[in-house]
Formats: sequence, C-alpha cells, structure tokens
Amino acid sequence: MSEFVKSLDQKHLVTNGLEGFYVVEKLGNVGLNPGKWAASLGVDFIENSAIDNIDFNSIHAYPHIWIKYINSDTKVDFPSRWIDSHISEAEKILKKSVFSQKLVSLRVYRRTTEIFF
Repeated sequence: MSEFVKSLDQKHLVTNGLEGFYVVEKLGNVGLNPGKWAASLGVDFIENSAIDNIDFNSIHAYPHIWIKYINSDTKVDFPSRWIDSHISEAEKILKKSVFSQKLVSLRVYRRTTEIFF
C-alpha cells in the first residue's frame, strides 16, 4: 500500500499507524510489550517500520486498556518505557523519526482523569 501511495505522490508522507507491538525478538524488545498476547498479533514494529516507503514511525499507548490488572503506578510508568524504547530503536535501527500518541486514564477516588501527552 505504501508503494502505491508513493507512486501517486512522492512528496506524500506515509506511516504505518501501528501500536508498536514487537513480534520478532530483537534486542530483547518483546519483553517491552504490555503482555504476551501482543506478540501473537503478528504486527511487528521493527519489521513493518523498516519498509522503504514508510517515511516515519508512529506508536500508540493505551495502558488503561492493555494492562488491566496492574496498579495505577505501573500503568503510568509503562508509556514512558514504551515510548523511550521505540524512539531508541527508531534512531538506531530504523533511522526514521517516531511520532507517539499516548493517553493515560487513571481512576482516582472514583473520578476519572484524562492526561494527554
């Protein structure tokens, strides 16, 4: 698909729109997934981002959905580790920039607070 878009418009920036899960073990990154289930989805951040016609990488983090039965501190810490690992791999392995969107939803004293970064 990215090749087709580029054939129509060479100046069009193309990304893959992935959450950023790891499938193939490279540099110990599969352990960074939010759970073992993520590696079974068949979508690998490194492999899919390395496609020539992908101009930049994107990742998303939804710890409030992905990590259901862990305390709030772990859910808040997860996006930082997730984003840091992807930025590092984007610079060192892929040589492409990365764009991240993360949404952390915390339940505090029966009130929901949405924090956007």
